Amino acid sequence: MTVVNPIVLLISDRSDQSGELASWIGRICSCRTMGLHDQSQSAKDVAVVITDVAFRDPAHVARLRSVLAHYRGAPTPVAAVLRDDSRHEQVQAVALGATCVLPSTASSAEVCRAIAQALETAFPSIPAMATLAAAEQVEQARLEFHGIFCAATGGDMVSRTEVDGATGSVMAAIAERGIRRWLEIVWSYDNTTYQHCMLVTGLAAEFARSLGLAAKDQERLSRAALLHDLGKAKIPLAILNKPDRLTSEELKVMRTHPGIGYELLREQGEYEPEMLEVVLRHHELLDGSGYPDGLSGSQIGDLVRLITICDIYAALIERRPYKQPMPPARAFEILQDMGGKLEAALVRAFMQVAERSAAPAAA
Repeated sequence: MTVVNPIVLLISDRSDQSGELASWIGRICSCRTMGLHDQSQSAKDVAVVITDVAFRDPAHVARLRSVLAHYRGAPTPVAAVLRDDSRHEQVQAVALGATCVLPSTASSAEVCRAIAQALETAFPSIPAMATLAAAEQVEQARLEFHGIFCAATGGDMVSRTEVDGATGSVMAAIAERGIRRWLEIVWSYDNTTYQHCMLVTGLAAEFARSLGLAAKDQERLSRAALLHDLGKAKIPLAILNKPDRLTSEELKVMRTHPGIGYELLREQGEYEPEMLEVVLRHHELLDGSGYPDGLSGSQIGDLVRLITICDIYAALIERRPYKQPMPPARAFEILQDMGGKLEAALVRAFMQVAERSAAPAAA
């Protein structure tokens, strides 16, 4: 079998619960999902089949056997995720041709690791394990950010240790895998607020590297990006996740997030004034048309100017349920067209980041 664009086929009898696994698989390879009783589709380019089916149901086993007969090519490995780890399930999985049997306790990352190993064995030219490692790095950063955001939502202390840890995770992932791979993985996140914050943080880390800043300054910029939208933790979800244009009243509420984030961190006393300034001022524009205070020119600090560029660019290239990300080249053109709102010299310097975000991800 000649595979041009390898696809992992996920067959499940509980498609309502397989979304997370499909999302994880999509970070290392194209993933196609199929309900157990769905009509079989083309077997073209199916490189690995993974089953998430209860083997204790004879009808399910019979149906799965029929489905696998359609998709099984000579070199196609089949991985089976068990439901209860019983001897019966293990034997049934092997009898159906599973070349890899995974316990019911296997995490999505562990299942993906088995898939990546199968892909590397069958197709050595596919850097599946390297891609999985990148996904795990980004997921670690996301989990750390999740803890920070939840703390802010609940009115708890936003741990400086956790913020520094998440910042380090982002910087390490960008340094090792590059901005394009970061974007590809972050685009898979359904939570739009998390996706946006992770995009901005990754872009800021890449921007700092491209500017040749000292390590300490790279960390400052990345940390500021991580914290910039923290105030959104207190914005109602109905407004935060609204798929349509906000009303004027909703927009007023949304525009309170810089001040909310500023007060959250200021009251803790652990964060430098420059961090607080980014949280409060990242929507200010050089021509005075921004918010919350309509500052202009020299009233806006250098760190804020850098983050604002990353923030706007990230908003343009975000992937939402109702829209695909804008091509990086077009997003950069919009930055250039913003005239006196952004510092022209910094926008020109950002071109390197835009170019790298458009380039194919490195192996």
